[in-house]
Amino acid sequence: MTLIVGIKCSDGIVVGADGAATFGAMGQDTIRQSVHKLNIISHKVIVGVSGPIGLSQRFNWRIEELYTNNKLSGKKCPDAMNVMRAELWKDIEGEMKAAAVAQQTIGRAALLSALSSSLVALPLDKKFALIQFDQQGAPEEATESLPFVSIGSGQPIADPFLAFVRKIFWPEGLPSLEQGIFSTLWTLNHAIETNPGGVSEPIQIMVLEKEGKDFKARELEKADLAEHEEAIKAAEKVLKDFRNLSLGPQSPPSLPPSPPVEETGEPPTH
Repeated sequence: MTLIVGIKCSDGIVVGADGAATFGAMGQDTIRQSVHKLNIISHKVIVGVSGPIGLSQRFNWRIEELYTNNKLSGKKCPDAMNVMRAELWKDIEGEMKAAAVAQQTIGRAALLSALSSSLVALPLDKKFALIQFDQQGAPEEATESLPFVSIGSGQPIADPFLAFVRKIFWPEGLPSLEQGIFSTLWTLNHAIETNPGGVSEPIQIMVLEKEGKDFKARELEKADLAEHEEAIKAAEKVLKDFRNLSLGPQSPPSLPPSPPVEETGEPPTH
């Protein structure tokens, strides 16, 4: 179970993830452990994968090989997307073919080791790029009109909340990096509090930003998030105060009136 959130900002990219890894066999969950789901490659690339840990390891290796060997250097985003998709497909295709054969024996549980999705944040053509790859490895870039993305089992909770946050805090254009961090952290907190299971702390948040004329990816420390945690509490308090102001203080629901009693002293029956 996983939730990974990415937001393209005017001055960088924010990627955040929950910290729960679920172990299991044949579709049966066994234990849950804390894990870091985001990795930094060459101080400039952020990779997050939702799905089997084995595929995540290989995806990270594929992206690292492409980036460190300059196979993405100088490419515009569409060309880089095709290059990365071709590399990731090498692992996706093999797992899907194996799952198709195994499914005949062990059923749908075979598909669990073949399905994944991923987010990659990196500099391309001297610009910030945030790209998601779906279960087939098909890529899609985050844009100004669609600047946020979430993947994993927590997506049904995260997407509507991100849309709400965008509507309130950055309805036009891209958010600032600080707004992106605030929105990512609030979304992860909300998903962890409301998800029925599988998405949990510790939260991990990374940013890709400009450092002088160069790009740099870094992980935010707990102290870096403290101010945003306070801002979230303040925002929630404002909403609660607005509720009391516009709707009045909450009061317990009134009880329905007692049914009439006949002269026999017994309540009427149907």
